[in-house]
Amino acid sequence: MRRALDIALKDLRVWIRDPSAMGILLGMPAILILILGFALGGLMGGGSTRIPVAIVNLDSRAVPVRDDSAAELEERLVSAKRIRALFAIERSRDLQQVRTRVSEGELSAALVIPHGFGADLASGRPVKLVVLADPGSELSAGIWESIVRSVATRYSAASVVVRTALEATIREAPGAFAQPGGAAAVTAYAVALGSADDALDGVKVDDTVASSGVKLSSIDYYSLSMTAMFLMFGSMFGAFSTIKERREQTMARMLSSPASRSSIVGGKMLGVFVLGMAQFAVLYGFTKFVLHVEWGESVSATVLIAAAEMAAVTGLGTLISSVAKTERAVGGIGPLTVQVQALLGGAFFPVAILPLWLQPVQYLSVVGWTMEGWRRIQVQGADVSGVIGPAVALFGFAVAFYAFGVWRMGDT
Repeated sequence: MRRALDIALKDLRVWIRDPSAMGILLGMPAILILILGFALGGLMGGGSTRIPVAIVNLDSRAVPVRDDSAAELEERLVSAKRIRALFAIERSRDLQQVRTRVSEGELSAALVIPHGFGADLASGRPVKLVVLADPGSELSAGIWESIVRSVATRYSAASVVVRTALEATIREAPGAFAQPGGAAAVTAYAVALGSADDALDGVKVDDTVASSGVKLSSIDYYSLSMTAMFLMFGSMFGAFSTIKERREQTMARMLSSPASRSSIVGGKMLGVFVLGMAQFAVLYGFTKFVLHVEWGESVSATVLIAAAEMAAVTGLGTLISSVAKTERAVGGIGPLTVQVQALLGGAFFPVAILPLWLQPVQYLSVVGWTMEGWRRIQVQGADVSGVIGPAVALFGFAVAFYAFGVWRMGDT
């Protein structure tokens, strides 16, 4: 342990003596986040302009009635306090006009409740909702679509309940349909049961959007994603250091010393880890206190995920240095690896906008697991216990990378 600590302190002294490298490592992410904030708007003041969306209810009746499911759905979305905090929702009956406004970027997205929605729900047929999205507002449209998916899941459950109730009544009490209004009574009861607020405890619009009533903006998303991505660049510092020492024969002398390979690799990982946590502290403080970014209430959970990512990053640096033979190779492999990890993990756009079958690709990425952990804290108000899964996955990456690096170290 002592030898590993000495190696880590030596690496930290070398890096601190290079002001340009420190400026890039600590300053560049802050500058990029600042530029994104101005470009996306809603930067200062802790809040943001609400996202403009619309609801087109083509199934609305001239005189609302008690079982008007389309009107009920529309009212739920418009009246939900947490949804109103994030979206400026317009109501319309003109589909063509709304479609035009979405295509021109005036609206980020729109929900279309089609003709026959209520009838399909009452008869037990699958219900269908349509989302129109502005291609230029992928983040905003993706958030709106995720809300609609949650609502659609609930109403699909209502449809299943109706169908099941009708089938059970026909099988067990066929006489009920002989009663005046019997079929209508059974259907109405099943619809009410299936679309009740507690019909799907695990699928709730409020919980999906912001369980703590948080107002989220684009800068809130990109501050977290850019922080996760730039922490990945710490892997290159460790790799460059290892390659340089290999070229200057310093590594050979360390390997010939009584220090074990695991102590040498562990010491270099520790140096990168400390540097990365310092970078995270700078970015966290800058985004939270200067840009007023909403990170969530649990600082301890946020730091845990940062530490878990840095553990994985240091392991990745070990892996890169064990594969690359020259500093030029590290300069090629490192940025490519970081960009691929960032792309898979949703650093540039929310994974929710991808097709459902493709979304699990985020779990192949260190950035993806980091964003998953921070998203739970930011959006769902999770504490340490709520991010154990992402943290364990990130530490798993660290162990795998570290084991490979130690194994490869014997061949260098």
